[in-house]
Amino acid sequence: MSAIWPGALLVVYLGVTGILLLSGHSRLTLFGIAWHFALLAASAAATWLGIVPRWLRAWAPLLALLSLYAEMPMLISAAGHGRYFDAEVMRWEYTLFGWQPAIEWARRWPSRIASEVLHAAYLSYYGIIFSVPVALYRARRTAAFGEAVFVLMFTFVACFICYIVFPVAGPRYFWDATIRTSGGPVRATAVWLLEARSSRGTAFPSSHVAVGVTQSMLAVRYFGTRGLLLGALAFGLALGAVYGGFHYAVDVLSGLIFGALTTALGLAIHRQLVSTTVQAKASAPT
Repeated sequence: MSAIWPGALLVVYLGVTGILLLSGHSRLTLFGIAWHFALLAASAAATWLGIVPRWLRAWAPLLALLSLYAEMPMLISAAGHGRYFDAEVMRWEYTLFGWQPAIEWARRWPSRIASEVLHAAYLSYYGIIFSVPVALYRARRTAAFGEAVFVLMFTFVACFICYIVFPVAGPRYFWDATIRTSGGPVRATAVWLLEARSSRGTAFPSSHVAVGVTQSMLAVRYFGTRGLLLGALAFGLALGAVYGGFHYAVDVLSGLIFGALTTALGLAIHRQLVSTTVQAKASAPT
């Protein structure tokens, strides 16, 4: 019953952003438009067509994440800002801390061991995304799986909307993050991955941290104290995002708050959606 809601959320997001693409200020390629609406059609089909295999229906929203993230620069361009808001975030950073942690922390405290450990925690994000859904799916906890995927997608969608409204490039675009006094193969992997796959304008709030918070809260919700391990990874991820120069400290703090809020709100919304569906089915004529 709850399986359709993650897909439905994705379809609504793709529909609204599709309107933005067609009516916005960006010069779009035919491929970009076609890909977006093909993804919309595929998501709708996976959500509501009975011929779609159940496993694909369950995982389709998460499988779409890479495409959703990759098209963020196109959506930001369509919003017509004409600039990034890094200057504002840097001012907030200096007001809160009196210095620029993302630029200066690693230089003030150079440590190859700390660098590798924190960058490894940062890279754990890609496992964190799928950790809770995989564990629930393997345990055949269908209702919990649907709820978890909905809340996770809700956090992602909320972050994506923030990027469209308030794009922030991040410190590594304004400062050569490859110039470090310490680092090793783990850091090199993190830098390579970001250069190959990151989308400019997606720094505030940090979706890495927001998703880490969401998954940590869900892990504790479904698995008790065992879920605290995910919380420890998310904490290391948050530190690594700043130490590595990938995010402003303000990005990380906003990600912490954002993740907690979207998780609580997502759980409440999903509970209401399921309750409304149950009541509608119960009152439907037989």
